[in-house]
Amino acid sequence: MSERARILLLIKGLGVGGAERLLEAALPHLDRDRFDYRVAYMLPWKTALVPAFEAAGITVHDLKMRFPGDPRALARLVALLRRERINLVHGHLPMAGIWGRVAARLAGVPHVVYTEHNVPERYALPTRVLNQLTYAMNDTVIAVSDEVHRAIEGYSNGRPTIVTVLNAVDADTLASVPVEREAVRREFGFPSGALLVTTVGNLTPKKRHAHLLAAAARVLTRHPGARFLLVGQGPLAETLRAEAQRLKLDGRLVFAGFRPDAVSLMAASDVFVLSSIHEGLPVALLEAMALGKPSVVTRVGGIPEATDEASSILVPPEHPEALADGIDALLASPDLRTRMGEAARRRARVRYGVPQMVQAVEAIYAGLLWGRRS
Repeated sequence: MSERARILLLIKGLGVGGAERLLEAALPHLDRDRFDYRVAYMLPWKTALVPAFEAAGITVHDLKMRFPGDPRALARLVALLRRERINLVHGHLPMAGIWGRVAARLAGVPHVVYTEHNVPERYALPTRVLNQLTYAMNDTVIAVSDEVHRAIEGYSNGRPTIVTVLNAVDADTLASVPVEREAVRREFGFPSGALLVTTVGNLTPKKRHAHLLAAAARVLTRHPGARFLLVGQGPLAETLRAEAQRLKLDGRLVFAGFRPDAVSLMAASDVFVLSSIHEGLPVALLEAMALGKPSVVTRVGGIPEATDEASSILVPPEHPEALADGIDALLASPDLRTRMGEAARRRARVRYGVPQMVQAVEAIYAGLLWGRRS
């Protein structure tokens, strides 16, 4: 193949989830000499990151899916693959993976790569079944952590090839994020100098924000001057606001909603927390680590691989009391926060670099397209 290989990156939406932000982070590191990239997304209302791709010179296609199983969206995808003469489709997340495989088969695209961002058990039953039924159409599946790799070994029944490529963050860029502690506290009406605990993630069931609210209520009895910031949006927003009001957290815990400057809010915080019951390898945690933040996180999915006891306090999932105890330990000890934060920063820089991630993925492309791995 003498000309650049034409790659279509396919994803459910271009909102601000972890998988989407990984694609955005990869943009400066893509090998444009060998690969001609374009992106397609399925849900027309998830567009927050579209400008970033367009600014990087990547053509973005909206497939305008109106409802699950919309045949017109599938027809648009098949037509796009044929019109653009795509050589390889790379799907992210199950919906895009399923549709990408079927469309590639219909359009005659020779190669399909899929990234599994979570353990399959986390998906709804119909998604899990359709994902597994079409799995053999993949040439290669990329697992974002060793835990995800192990989970899909039996799920894939020996076909296709599975390769682990760890999620990543741009540690150098994150190291230069300004730490505007007092400005952030003023914005949200928090006292000057208040210790700030922050989480970043969509308000969805798997994140178990209700457990974080319960933990916050316990922590605030011990540290009444602390404050909590929940960054993200999602279907549970109103339910969680009502629960926060019931727990009398008003003024001490704030729902920030969607924030394009989420990393700046993390940089201004003292502790990062995740209360999830399912994760692949959460990008928000890697960002917090690169920012030098100690964390209290649940021991699920790829989280125990991402961090360790030197850089985080790991607690059981669905255990608000343990979550509260971990947060309490960090708020009570500036020395512990400093030690864990520095350990987290070192670990993120060594293990989770974006250039390494992009090189590993493009080596997979090269192996499929040209029979080599570089």
